[in-house]
Amino acid sequence: MIADFFPVATIADLPNNSSKAIMVNGLKLLLCHADGEFFCVQNECTHRAFSLEGGRIRRCMVLCPEHGMPFDLRTGNPKGQLTDKPLRTFETRVVDGQVEVAVPVEAS
Repeated sequence: MIADFFPVATIADLPNNSSKAIMVNGLKLLLCHADGEFFCVQNECTHRAFSLEGGRIRRCMVLCPEHGMPFDLRTGNPKGQLTDKPLRTFETRVVDGQVEVAVPVEAS
């Protein structure tokens, strides 16, 4: 599958241990800044499909604000017993102060 990088925020937009809900190519995503790195995951808990927006960010984990279910931002893997289904993750990079996320695009 072909993926392109899209600029979604500046590094100043996202302090450490914070997140921001974004929409890219019709995908609901959560851009996170944790431990000095940027990560992007699907913005939907795989346990009960709740939005992860507003969930605490700690030690490269995002916690579902509804159930406290923690997910590893690096791998999307859950840490707990509510689900074993990982979050979908998306590659990020920083270019000239802009945070960019790679998302699939349709081939023309």
